Amino acid sequence: MTTQTTYSFTYEEAANFVLPSDKYRSKTIAQAYKADPAYVRWLAKQMVPTRDVGHQVKAAAQAFLAGLNRSQTPTQTPAKANGNGHKPASQARSNGHNGHKPASQPANHGNQKQEGEHPRIFSLMTNKAFFHVEDALGIGKVKIFMGSYIKGQGSKDKVIHYLDVDDARVIAFDLAVRGSLSAKFVDYKGSPKGLNGKPLSRVFKLEDRGADAKRPIVIEAANGPGEITGQGAIKPAGKPTAQVAIFLTRHEARKLGHAVQAYLNAWETAKMTLTPPETIVEG
Repeated sequence: MTTQTTYSFTYEEAANFVLPSDKYRSKTIAQAYKADPAYVRWLAKQMVPTRDVGHQVKAAAQAFLAGLNRSQTPTQTPAKANGNGHKPASQARSNGHNGHKPASQPANHGNQKQEGEHPRIFSLMTNKAFFHVEDALGIGKVKIFMGSYIKGQGSKDKVIHYLDVDDARVIAFDLAVRGSLSAKFVDYKGSPKGLNGKPLSRVFKLEDRGADAKRPIVIEAANGPGEITGQGAIKPAGKPTAQVAIFLTRHEARKLGHAVQAYLNAWETAKMTLTPPETIVEG
C-alpha cells in the first residue's frame, strides 16, 4: 500500500518553489504567477497530480495563493497615540483588564499578530515559552507556531508545524471533551526545499504524562534538517536546529481544545453555506 506524502509550504517557500516542467520550467511560482496568474490558479485548483512531484507543485501553488490572498486583505489603520504616548485601552491588545502589556513581557515573542500572518485561534504563554494555533485552512492545515525565550533577552528558538485538519479535529475533541489523550501523538511533516534550498523536517509531538503531573499535557515541536525517503516523505536527519516544548494544565488543555473545535466548526459551517452545491449530471 502506497501512502501519499502531504506537503506543507510557507508563503515564502511556495513563492520560491521552482517549477520542474511544463511551460514555466525553471521559473519560480511567483515568477509564473506574475506572467500568468491563471496558470498558477490551475495548478492549485484543477491539476490532478499523477506523481509525487506533481503533489509538491500543487501544494506549493495552494500555499502561494493562500499567502497572496492574506497579503492583499485590507488592514486597519494603526490607532494614533493619545497625549500620554499610549494607544487608547479599547484599541490596545490587552493582557488582563488594563489594556497594557506588562513590562516583563518580551517584545519579540510573537504574541501579537503582524500584518500578513495567519489569523490566530488560540494563544498561551508561560515564563519560558509561547504557543500559538493559527488558521492555515487555505491549504487545509492548522498552523502551530511555538517559541522559547529568556526574560530580558527575547526569543531563543522558534518552530512551525502544520497539522492536517483531520488530526487537529481529533486532538481538539480529546482535549475539549476528555481533557486528556489516550495515546501519544507524533506527526512528521516537511518541506523539500524549506531549509536554504534543502529538505526541512518538521516534527510535532503531543503527550499526556498522567494524572499525577501538575502540567500533564506536553506539546513539543522541532524543525531541522531532513531527508527525503523513497516514498517522498521527509524524516529528520540529525539534530534539530530549533526545538520547543510547553507544558499545559488540564484546564489550559481544555481551553485549547474548545477554541480549536469551535473555530473548525465555524469554518466547516461557512464552507458549506458559501460553497454552491455541485451539479450532478445523470449519465
